[in-house]
Amino acid sequence: MLHWSGSWRLYHRDEYGGLTDKSSTVVTADLRAMGDGDVFGTLTADGVHTQVMLISGLALFVKDDRTKHRTVGDKNPRSPAGRWMKINRPNSFSDVLGLKLSWLSPSSLGSLLASSTADGTGEATGTSLPARSSVARRFPRPPGVPADAVPVTFAGDDGTGPGVYWVSAGAPLRLLGYSGLDVRYDSHAEPYERLPDSAAAKLSVRMENASAARTTYAALRTAIRSLPSTVPVNDILSEKAVSVSTSDAQCGPLCHTATVAVTLTNDMPQESVTALYEVRLTAREPFGRSLDEMDLGSCTVRLPTARPGATVRGACTVSGAELRKAVDEATDEHGFVHLWFATRASRLDSDITGPSHSEDVLKRVDSDAVAALGTG
Repeated sequence: MLHWSGSWRLYHRDEYGGLTDKSSTVVTADLRAMGDGDVFGTLTADGVHTQVMLISGLALFVKDDRTKHRTVGDKNPRSPAGRWMKINRPNSFSDVLGLKLSWLSPSSLGSLLASSTADGTGEATGTSLPARSSVARRFPRPPGVPADAVPVTFAGDDGTGPGVYWVSAGAPLRLLGYSGLDVRYDSHAEPYERLPDSAAAKLSVRMENASAARTTYAALRTAIRSLPSTVPVNDILSEKAVSVSTSDAQCGPLCHTATVAVTLTNDMPQESVTALYEVRLTAREPFGRSLDEMDLGSCTVRLPTARPGATVRGACTVSGAELRKAVDEATDEHGFVHLWFATRASRLDSDITGPSHSEDVLKRVDSDAVAALGTG
């Protein structure tokens, strides 16, 4: 088992999607990584503690200690306080608060280091150290790493960011820490090339014995057993996940109010969704005579919970001075109102719930413990 601790800087984005130097958050980590990818521990940002448990690519759960805390700088939506939330992502994506959790596991990291070329000088054999490089001067030694530790860099592929592995000075060579960007985001949305060096993770690591690993596995099992059958789910609602449509606006007396119906179909096979939408109403006269896509107002509607495969409906009403003005102005010589309405729904918020599959997750953890320790 590897016990990781350290920190990195998480930058917020400006209105144009760029990173801002003036607004950033320091995130700290206290994590234990075991076997082929089981990670259990705590991340802290802005005083909010977030527990994480990653089970070797099968499942990722997080739990915040603040009500509706929107994880700082993360693309993920808010999570409810004190409850485990399941993160639905492809197996290759496991970053939380910008840290790639799967990178920390001793098995995958050991394979990476053993098969890599160290700074172009030869294979890393575990008994000899390669030469220093400019990258080693670029990223400083992390706190907690001994002063005599040797910096080592490895030649990577297109998906590997710059970084330094800090190794013990004498044989047997042991990994003592890491400073760099490769342990940061593993999603295409945040490639390491766009991160400043000040965002680098500075991590120290120590190897812990089998007894400590068994204790951590026991705590991980306890957390999994606490999962209810249904949990909040963090997922991005794409057009493939849900489809939403709006009806033509139905006018009230003198068309001074307009009611718009919203229909949502949940195409997800396991998750249920409850969503809040804003409906905007625009109008113009036929042939665009005088009104040019006039904004007539908006209303909001929270739709009923849609179970997997179900369709739900709701409606809301737009009214106000802009709609009345458009109706008063949009008349022809015979005194008839001729308006063409357009409606558009934008999702403001959504809550997704789904099965935790805790029994399957527990079986995987039991199997991982046997593989790592030789016994459950």
